Parts: sequence; C-alpha cells; structure tokens
Amino acid sequence: MNSSHKRESITRPSSKSKGHAYAWFFVSLLLTTANGCVDSSRVNQIAESLILPVQLTPDSTRIVLNDFHAWTGPIDSAIWEDGSIIHIQRNSEDGSDVIVLKKTPHHGIGHFELWSAGKRVDIPVLKSTKRSVTVKLEKSDGIQSASIMGSFTNWQASPIPMHPDGDSLSVTLNLNKGNHLYQFMANGKEFPDPTNSNQMANGFGGFNSVLSVGEHSDPASLTCSFEEALHCRAQPSSAYLVFYNNMLIDQGDIPDSGVFQVSLPNEAHNLNRSHIRIWTADEFNVEQNALIPIHKGSPIQDPALLTRHDQHSMVMYFLMVDRFKNGNTANDWRSNDPGVQNAANHQGGDLDGVRQSLAYLDSLGVNTVWISPIAPNPDDAWGFWSDDSTNLTSKFSGYHGYWPIRSTGIDHRFGTKAGFDSLVTDIHDQGMNILMDYVANHVHQDHPVYQQHPDWVTNLYLPDGSMNTQLWDSQRLTTWFDTFMPTLDLERPEVYETMTDSALWWVQNTGIDGFRHDATKHIPEVFWRRLTAKVNNHTKASGRKIFQIGETYGAPELIKKYVASGMIDAQFDFNLYDAQVAAFTADEPDLKALVQIAEQSISTYGAHHLMGNITGNQDRPRFTSLADGALAPGEDTKLAGWTREIRHVNQSGFTRMGWLISCLMSQAGIPCIYYGDEIADVGGNDPDNRRMMRFEGWSEHERNMWSLTHDRIQLRKTRMSMMYGQSRMYTPTEATGVLAIERTYLGEKTLTFINTTKEAKRIYLEPKTTTSLLVGQAEIIDNAVTIAPEKSAAFDIQIN
Repeated sequence: MNSSHKRESITRPSSKSKGHAYAWFFVSLLLTTANGCVDSSRVNQIAESLILPVQLTPDSTRIVLNDFHAWTGPIDSAIWEDGSIIHIQRNSEDGSDVIVLKKTPHHGIGHFELWSAGKRVDIPVLKSTKRSVTVKLEKSDGIQSASIMGSFTNWQASPIPMHPDGDSLSVTLNLNKGNHLYQFMANGKEFPDPTNSNQMANGFGGFNSVLSVGEHSDPASLTCSFEEALHCRAQPSSAYLVFYNNMLIDQGDIPDSGVFQVSLPNEAHNLNRSHIRIWTADEFNVEQNALIPIHKGSPIQDPALLTRHDQHSMVMYFLMVDRFKNGNTANDWRSNDPGVQNAANHQGGDLDGVRQSLAYLDSLGVNTVWISPIAPNPDDAWGFWSDDSTNLTSKFSGYHGYWPIRSTGIDHRFGTKAGFDSLVTDIHDQGMNILMDYVANHVHQDHPVYQQHPDWVTNLYLPDGSMNTQLWDSQRLTTWFDTFMPTLDLERPEVYETMTDSALWWVQNTGIDGFRHDATKHIPEVFWRRLTAKVNNHTKASGRKIFQIGETYGAPELIKKYVASGMIDAQFDFNLYDAQVAAFTADEPDLKALVQIAEQSISTYGAHHLMGNITGNQDRPRFTSLADGALAPGEDTKLAGWTREIRHVNQSGFTRMGWLISCLMSQAGIPCIYYGDEIADVGGNDPDNRRMMRFEGWSEHERNMWSLTHDRIQLRKTRMSMMYGQSRMYTPTEATGVLAIERTYLGEKTLTFINTTKEAKRIYLEPKTTTSLLVGQAEIIDNAVTIAPEKSAAFDIQIN
C-alpha cells in the first residue's frame, strides 16, 4: 500500500467552522484509538445508508446539497479532491444549497468533501462517459428524409431528425458508454439499421439495432480476499479509493505488484454492520467496485450474519392483494354494475389472506413482500375497454388499488388499520420486510385533494385542444392516465407538500419497510427530494431504513436520474427484463444481445445496484405464455386474455421460466417474483395476468417449477457472492447457446450456466480449479462441466 496517500479520519476542517472541526477531531481520535470504547448502544444499530456516486456530465454538473442532509445536516463548505474550495450557491426558488462542478477527477472516479459542523463525508464522483457518435442511413429513391428513435429518446418521444450528408442522412448523438437500441423512421415506417448486423429481438416480432458506444467492458480485475487482513489485487496502472461507510479512508496508486492492503477503522469492531467500498480506475475507466459488509470488524463471509435490513440480500415477492387469498369473507364486495366483467371485478383477496399465507412465502424463501396499493378506492365502476372486432366491453372496479380516493388508511374490502398493523408485525417476526405500493402521480376524481383543490392538477387539454391523456413521453410530467384520474401538479409546493405528507403518514403510522412508487418518471424530482427528506428526518434518530423503489419505463439515463442519494434507492430494470423476455422466449435465444443489455445495466447503475429484476408484473402478459407460444409475438395480448382461455401449451413455458428464475437469482440487483410465477402461471395482459393465486391443485410441472424457484432462492441466500459479488455475464466460446453468470466475493466464486439448447453442452473451466455442483443438472469431469439440455446449474469454483 502506498502509505503516502493514506487518509486520516478527519483531514480538513471547513473554513467556516474550524473550531467545530478540531473538537470533532479529538472526539474521533478518542473513538478510533480506544478500541472497544465506543458507546455500546451503537453495536446493534442498523447500518448507515451509503451515499451513491454522483455521475458527472460532460460540461458542468449541478448538485443539490440538501440531498446529503441526512448524513451531514446543513453544509458549511464543499472541497474538491485537490483541496480547492467549491463555491456553494443558494437557489432563490426553494432556498436549497447547490454546487456546480466544472472540474473532472484525475481518474475515472474521484471525490469531493462536504463539511457540516466539523463532520465530514466524502462523495464519490464518476467521470462522464458520454461520447459523440454519428449514425448514417444511405439515401435511396424511397428514402430522402428520415429520423432516428430508440432507448435514448424513450422510444415514444419525438424522433431525432437526420440531416443530409452527401449520399446519406446522418445524425450525431451524445451518448453514454454502453449499448443503445435504435430504429430509423422514414415514410411512416420504423425499421432497423440495414448496415448494422448487431440486432436484438424487440418482443413484437421485429428487431432493434444495437449501437455500442465505447470499448467493450473487460471482466472486473479487482479481486479481494480476507485472511487476518483485507488484501486486494488490481491492474498496476490504476489508482484505488477506499471508503468506509461514507468516508474516504485510503487512496493511492496501485503498486507494480498489483496488491494493496485495506485496513479497517477500529470503530468497525464495535458495529454489527458497516461497509467497505473499494474502487479502482485508470484515467478514463472505472472497474466494477467491491462492496463488503462488515460485522464487528470482519468482512462477512457467512450469510447467516445478514438480516432483513441488508438490502442486497432481499428477494422480493409482488402480490396483488385482491387476487392473492381471501382470508376474511366478511369484507367481500363486488361491483354490481352489469358493465363490469368478472375478470375486472373484485375477487375477495384481503390482508387477512396475505397474513395467512406468510408460511407459504417463508417456505418459498422470499424475504421481502411488496403488496399492491391498499388505500381506499371508489366503490363504483370506472374506465372502459372495448374491442370492435368482438363487441366485447368492460368497465372496471378499483380492485387493483391504483385509483385512490384517499391516500391514507385502508380500503374496507382489504381490512382495517389494526389488521394491517398485525400483518406488518407478523412479517417482521418472520424476518421479512414489507413494501407498500404508493400512488402519488394521480388521484381519482373523488379524492378530497381534487374535490377541494380542482386547480391543483395539470391541464387535461393541450393548447391545440387535444386531450392530454396517455402521452407518456411527450407530456411526461403532465399527462393524465385517464379522464377520471387527474394528474397532480407536483411542481407546486402546496401540492407536493400535501402529497409527501400523505406518503409520510405510512411511515409515521405503520411499520412498513419501504415503498414501491407508481409512475415514478411522471413525477418531478422536487417531489422525490421532499419526500425522501421528510422520511429521513423522521427515521434519523431511530436508524430505521425505508427502502424506495420506483417504476419507470424508458432509457437507462432517464431511469437512473431518479436513483440518487436524496431521491430513491432503485427502480425496476424493465430494459433488462425486455432483453430477457426477447432472449428466453425466442426459438433461438439471442444471448449476445442479453449480455449487452446486462452490461449496460452494470455500467449505468453500478456493480452493486439495488435495481429490481422481475419475472413479470401486473402490466405485462405472463412470461410463461409468451415462452410456450400461447401468446404469439406481436399480438394484442390484452385482447387475447379477454377472448380466449390461455393455458399451458407445452413444457417449454416451464423450462424457460426456469432459465429466467436462474438468471434473476444469479445476477446483480434484487430478484422480484410476480405472484404465481413461482409455478409458471399463465395469462394474457391485464386483467388476465391478474388471476386468483392458486395454492393447491398444481400439476407435476408446477410443483417442479416451485421447487426450482425455491432451490434458486436458497442458493442466492446462502452464497455471499450471489448477493455481494462482482458480476460477469458472458457466452462461453466453446458452448453456443449457453449463458454464463459469474459472481465473485472474497475468494468465493459462484458460476451459473444456463443451457438454452436441446443438447448437452461441455464447458472447460480454468486449469487448477476444484469444482463442486451447488444446484441443477450437470456432470463434472476434471476441469470440465457438462450441462444437461435446456437446464441450468450453478457451481462453486475454487482456484487451487
């Protein structure tokens, strides 16, 4: 280790608060030198939340300092990594403090300091990876003008015009490093790039072109091991930064040997949970970092030391309350409107049913339950679906919970506040978390907020007189989901203060562990900042953690915009899910395209992100029915669910769901099972994908699917590498049709293979390795493994 770069716990006081800084220095000195003398009340505290790295933009980056108040309090000064002062500005609109970073770190990752009353935190910053890329389309008799659209325009947004460039049309895009999907648009038609052979199926019977920006990411070179001390190895030409919780404790150039040692502060010996983060980077590129949870001064190598508060260990299960289990027939209710078809009506599921099913969820192995919204919804029928070709129509009851007429309290069809409190207690007693779905973007027109303040909503009509409904991208922050669901103008202080107070009510009055936020991208950033600040202020004294995960369909850059310290913790990775659906439901899976999108997720969200990886959800047709051909590519899956009984067609739906489950449980992020997918349930789109959960009467294939899901969950929960490991997804060169996922953590390596072909595949491992089968169907001979046709297997790999 290059000791000349060693950081002390406190290095530089604010120019405004030197007296406080020196006082804090002596307190810190006492805490860190008198090993074992830290206040014993801190031993059982929940771990401090980790500040997420700030992604810099090419020219200047505006950072709202109030986002860090949960860790610092009011900020006195900000200091760049070279010791220079960063000017703090006051935002005249809302009084928040901001800084504008125009500097670039010397390496791919750097940092700046924030000081508050003598206390320092260090904020990691990532150098911008944006590159200018020119895309061309050759002119022809039929194409004289064109535009381009893709993941970088959120697809539905206005396409970018292309300009004449000799015999071609061209456009220059400024894109982040990674892979971007796109199509051209000309003469009213969309089509992939005819000169780009790198394509992936779009799930609708066609293909998207893949634009790769920057160099392909090599496997992570940073490896760490622990024997008496924490030793790390990386590329000698790089530099390293070591953070303990949210303080930079060491940095330097990696020596020629490639080996450096990390020393833990003495304070770590007195805490049940703290964290070490290690980054390595050259001038331009950042390697996958290491995230190591610490228990009383030692890196955790036994998963039994993890608790439900360790968010990387979460395995989530999403259930729709009305469609899960009817535990109390006394609160049953159905709309008597003759226009409501049975599939669109209440079915009787309730909170008592969820409570009675906890043993089932525990036996499956999940440890985080996400329930659909439970706030009151209207009693009468709303909405309308129709199909001219069949004359089928239906209204809907509010069984799903997404039409709130109040934002607090419990819908009478689901139970009572006391019943919900009992459910939360029982979930915690099982060692599980509970997340509740919260709707902030819109309310039902009967909601008191709209009834009392009809001017608190966005305009239903646009200036040209057209209706501002379902314009998801062109009117992202103002569009109405339907004419009876006003979108709140959450840019206005009186509106976002009221609605964030409603969300905070659930934190103040229940024991929930977090939120799933509906329609996240349709809500302005000021709402998320205000809500998170209120939650942090309420929970700071107790150390209680509130996990917030959002729902946003769009480009990775848009999705990540909301995932930041001071906003929300994660979102669902729908781009990765779409790539998995395209790969695992195809006759010949395009695993290369899946690997590219997976690499994009790691590059965008980080090696240890908490993004949700789903088997499906309430807005998508069931994966199994896409996989076995019950639903045809490109067909109207909502209409299919209304007009025919969708069943299992063959075994392939189960087989391919096994691939998806194995993939989700092996990769970075939080795996999330949509209720019924553990038995590969079937269905079209909404409402056919919301059938009542079946707990019995399973077929042999369904029982086997449940067992596979259970086994893969157990594997994930009992391997530190599967939860905290650095990741590599690839396709072995000698085994076409096989997907490999490698996770490594402190010398533990788990290697998962998914064979998507109908023949056995042999893969040769590194020489001098000892391999043992953890789960699945495979043979091991010397340093080669053979994976059974259409099966997956996971191995423990030990390098001798």
